[in-house]
Amino acid sequence: MEFRLENKVPMSAQELWQTVQTPGFDAFVAKELGLYPHMRLERESSGYLIRRRLSISLSNVGLPRITRKAANKVLGGDEIVYEEIQGTHWDRFQMPWKIRPPVLTKKFHASGVLRLAPIDESRCLRIMEGRIHVGLFAVGSLLERMIAEQAKSISDQFSDLVTKWKYENAKCGRS
Repeated sequence: MEFRLENKVPMSAQELWQTVQTPGFDAFVAKELGLYPHMRLERESSGYLIRRRLSISLSNVGLPRITRKAANKVLGGDEIVYEEIQGTHWDRFQMPWKIRPPVLTKKFHASGVLRLAPIDESRCLRIMEGRIHVGLFAVGSLLERMIAEQAKSISDQFSDLVTKWKYENAKCGRS
């Protein structure tokens, strides 16, 4: 399943690009979206590549109970540890990404690109395009749709999260 999500963000492309690369913003977004316990287990960067190993508890992701139960059965637990690989092109506001799950590596593929397109001095367009493939008989396309819906829900909230981030940082005297 291919997807494309875009939304206007109340921050310049340069400022947003610098902000999304910080652990503080990462933690803020995860907390606001109720993804805790969300834990960064590792983070390595070399050149333009960033590799992060993350742990996310499914019990807090807001999935319906039946979906969580099915995911538990497939994944063998309530917690997902996955690897996210990002290739950051600082000069182009572009970040290719790929997710490598710890199990079902031949059955699950997710990759794409996140881009920022400047609109004016204080706004940009955040564009996420990608492809999700879950090769599991009878449930693959259902899981693909659920993942895409979750990504859309997060994308729909992103502008509000940036506004709140800016407000809280201005309140604390940070910019």
